[in-house]
Amino acid sequence: MAKSIRPQVTYPISLRALTVRRAYDISAGMRRVELTGPELAGGERGGFTLPPFASDGFDDELKLFYPDPETGKLSLPEQRDRFIDWPRDPRAESRTYTVRDFDPEEGVLTLDFARHSRGVATDWAETVAPGSEIHIAGPKMAWLHPAGADWLLIGGDDTALPALARWLETMPPETQGVALLEVDDSDSEFEIAHPSGMEVRWLHRNGVPAARSTVLIDAVLGEPWRPGEPFCWFAGETGVLRPIRTYLRKERGLERDRVEVTGYWRAPAGEDLDIDTGEEEGVDLHHLADLVPPFALRAAATLGVGPALRGGPRTTGELAERLGADPRALAKLLRYLATIDLLEHSDTGWELTREGGVLDDESETHGLDLGDPLAREQLALTDLLAVVRSGRPDRGERGAARDRDPALDAAIIAQEADELSYVASSFGAAEVQFAPGEHVTVAGDGALAVLLGPLKADPTLTVTLLERPSRVAAQLAVLPEEHRGRVQVVHGTGLDAWPARGGTTLLVGALRDLPDEDAAHLLRGAASAGDRLLVFETLLGIDEIDDHDAGEDLAALCLTGVGLRTRAELEAVVAAAGLAFEARAIGWGELLFTVTRV
Repeated sequence: MAKSIRPQVTYPISLRALTVRRAYDISAGMRRVELTGPELAGGERGGFTLPPFASDGFDDELKLFYPDPETGKLSLPEQRDRFIDWPRDPRAESRTYTVRDFDPEEGVLTLDFARHSRGVATDWAETVAPGSEIHIAGPKMAWLHPAGADWLLIGGDDTALPALARWLETMPPETQGVALLEVDDSDSEFEIAHPSGMEVRWLHRNGVPAARSTVLIDAVLGEPWRPGEPFCWFAGETGVLRPIRTYLRKERGLERDRVEVTGYWRAPAGEDLDIDTGEEEGVDLHHLADLVPPFALRAAATLGVGPALRGGPRTTGELAERLGADPRALAKLLRYLATIDLLEHSDTGWELTREGGVLDDESETHGLDLGDPLAREQLALTDLLAVVRSGRPDRGERGAARDRDPALDAAIIAQEADELSYVASSFGAAEVQFAPGEHVTVAGDGALAVLLGPLKADPTLTVTLLERPSRVAAQLAVLPEEHRGRVQVVHGTGLDAWPARGGTTLLVGALRDLPDEDAAHLLRGAASAGDRLLVFETLLGIDEIDDHDAGEDLAALCLTGVGLRTRAELEAVVAAAGLAFEARAIGWGELLFTVTRV
């Protein structure tokens, strides 16, 4: 299933220096800053090309960079080819904001700042003078107006107004639906042009803090449901949005691709979060090594503790019956969850704390439910010691596990197709061109996702998918049904004979799970199958590696015995195959290799 019915566009990530043209209030609750500068039209930075600034989606995000509040020093990323390299020490001080408007003819970028709280960005917007310089990066992608929605139910608090206002002003004139805009009072309202079929309704908190107000929740739950297929979009404070997401997904039964609920900010749990205790900072090894939280949270998510408490307090016995659990064992899990402030107990039973609402938020628990085969794969990390000692996956080959579990197989292919969305727009565009009527032979999990654009653009393009029989259906499901008939299937693994079809051979993640010797063998076969061989692999960037990337590498190591290859390691595999290559950046700086016979 698609992530969203909103079409996606990706852009190279570019750092630009801009100048404040003017700053002014548009309401009691909103401050506007207009930016301009020659780099909006493109140019060059650090020897790399800056494309013209682009923003096609109503909720496009960009980064604003500020001097460190304590030192006053400005730390900026460095421009690279289609991406930016973030500094580590000192780290860049940045905030994320929504593009309110961009006028390419006038060369003016407009940003709106909600006055719901004080901070680096809002303080800057209040005091900045015309002529001041500010650096931005992004947007790196845009999600467009939803395709296939009969009506819209949209809304949010002050922080969502820049996106909502831009959407209302630019959506197709025939759009139908309702927009629920939450502000403090009538002084915070402002004029927004909108289609006649869109009702714009202002909701007033009347002094209630935004994180404690229920006016948006009440309005959503009380909104009459219309016939047809809707699309729902809400943004604001994370805790306020949870019951809205639950209502739309669970009670209204909407699929995930028709519901977009995004937490733009999170209210602090207390006022002491930024107090300096005077204690020495250091690494707490025992805290880092504690195994209980990840397993307890996965058990709670898999059992469904959060949804079971949605209707109010329940006793241990009631929860055990509802969840199909042993009461004594469940009581121990619930007690632990209470010690980490996710649950609380009273005379009426167990209930979620405000922080514990994450257990009833599918966007937060996604990936923790061990009923999901991809979540179960994470448990391979318990084999890390054995894998580090042997260099081989302790549970056997991942391919064998996929053969035993069709659900895992399909989930891997769908996940890889989804993760390719950020680079898919490069294929068929100027970056990766195909000749009219060209034939493309493709291999790799989810690889057909990058050919959707070319298939739409060229009805004469033909495709051959090289895949083992058990995976063909999941691979074809990546494409809309109307394009699947244009894909001819040849059964194979890539380690046996390749179909000689000419044209372009495209490997997308096809080397990921293979040992170096097998990967080199596959490359030799693929290089002989067509006139051009393109190889795209997700590589591990050593220079900018963080704990997330390093952890993903370890998890992949436990699953395949290979892990994520670095550029140097992939180049070594190409050389071992007796082939040559040229590399160029696509997407957000990812590398595409053109591989040739020596």
